Amino acid sequence: MGRIEESVEVSAPLDTVYEQWVRCEEFPRFMRGVVSVDVDGPGGSTWVVRTAAGRREFEAVTTEVVPGERVAWDGGDGPVRHSGVVTFHQVDDRRTRLMLQLEIEPHGVWEHVAEALGFVDRRVIDDLADFKRHVEETAGPAGAQGAA
Repeated sequence: MGRIEESVEVSAPLDTVYEQWVRCEEFPRFMRGVVSVDVDGPGGSTWVVRTAAGRREFEAVTTEVVPGERVAWDGGDGPVRHSGVVTFHQVDDRRTRLMLQLEIEPHGVWEHVAEALGFVDRRVIDDLADFKRHVEETAGPAGAQGAA
């Protein structure tokens, strides 16, 4: 299983960053790697993502939520086996560091090759950059919550 650890500093208050993250059903609007997210009730969701091996669908179950601090999930035993945690760290009143740890088990030859060549890491980095851009544009100047 491969481990990915990435972080991004977002120019917005911690509460704003956290609230945007837990609205995962909105990710397809601004994250290039996420095709769709359907929330299936408390703690469950169905995702369709773009990978180097093509589109993949998987279920995710939220395993831990500490509001404003962390969200953890498990992707189960489906075709995209993974688990992860994202934590939120206040840098100052207007900046937040989001840290993502992701464990992924590649499925099939193409996914093993994609992981070995760093494509999975690149996808995570790009999606975090998309998230950062979205939050900063939504929050507006000085981290004030604005219209989406």
